[in-house]
Amino acid sequence: MATQVLTLEKAAGGEKLVHPISNSMRQTFLRVNRATPATDVLDMVKWSELPEEMLSLIFVHGDDGKHLGFVRLTALLRAKPDLPVHYLLQGESLFASETTDQEEAARLLQKHDIALLPILGESGAMRGVLTFDDAMDILDEETSEDIYWKAGVGDVTHLQDAVRSEKLTSGGIGYPVKVRLMFLMVTLAGGMLVGGVIDHFEGVLESLVALAIFIPLVMDMGGNVGTQSTTIFARGLALGHIDLKQFFRKHLLRELRVGLVMGVLLATLAGIIAWAWQGAPNGIPMLGVVVGVSLFVSVVTASVLGFLLPYIMLKIGVDHAPGADPFITTIKDFTGLAVYFLMAGWLLGISG
Repeated sequence: MATQVLTLEKAAGGEKLVHPISNSMRQTFLRVNRATPATDVLDMVKWSELPEEMLSLIFVHGDDGKHLGFVRLTALLRAKPDLPVHYLLQGESLFASETTDQEEAARLLQKHDIALLPILGESGAMRGVLTFDDAMDILDEETSEDIYWKAGVGDVTHLQDAVRSEKLTSGGIGYPVKVRLMFLMVTLAGGMLVGGVIDHFEGVLESLVALAIFIPLVMDMGGNVGTQSTTIFARGLALGHIDLKQFFRKHLLRELRVGLVMGVLLATLAGIIAWAWQGAPNGIPMLGVVVGVSLFVSVVTASVLGFLLPYIMLKIGVDHAPGADPFITTIKDFTGLAVYFLMAGWLLGISG
């Protein structure tokens, strides 16, 4: 086979890319014809001015200009000098098209652990490459935008959320005050309801002052669990580990199981401590059961709500940034304390 003249090609122009991958694609790369001998390719690498990371893969095209795959530099070094590069070809199916989403392309490169991912045009010819460093930047950006769900970024695939985020973090203070106050009113109303629960069971508290000691535990533990769940949901969504189409039968069910296990462990530990600290010394051994059952309900409720509420708000288009936590706090406080006092009245024989 005749030796081909090697050139360091720059991808030709063409229609302007409108997909985000064009923002990360580099248009300089090393490409040779399939019949080029290994020794000529090595000469090309030797005299190339490209950075080292751009020379670990040499891309190969056919006589018609279509992309065929790539050859690793290590394979070239071990090959016979006159061996045509098509005998060393790899990665025939590892490529992305110009219309591929940049995050999908980045994950493809990461999954197959290659330094460069070829980007092909409609004709099948190379138009550019996505580097490993650029791919990691893309994934980091996507992850950061979703993991800081509560900062107003949330589901960044929707322009509406991007606009909301900008309005919440810059410009006049009217919008953020209005939106945040709207959801804080939920917390205010919830606080009044929780206060009503405590007022309703005032007689129970007066009969057994020790019950007041564990009210912060029941309320705060649920809040921490709820915050954990919302953060895990946001990160899982960002990293592609949560499929919204399987949310109920897979992810929510799994979070429920996690909440049940955590609830049992935390409730058992808290119940034992409550019994040893206030129950046994004061002749009220069932206090441990009251604390344990109430904490179990609070933890499980907060765990499920931490996944469910952001999902619902995402689906109905409500700004989940300032809205998820107030709803979670209100619901878990109300249910946790209601169960706490009802259990106390029933198991301890105290009339409210």
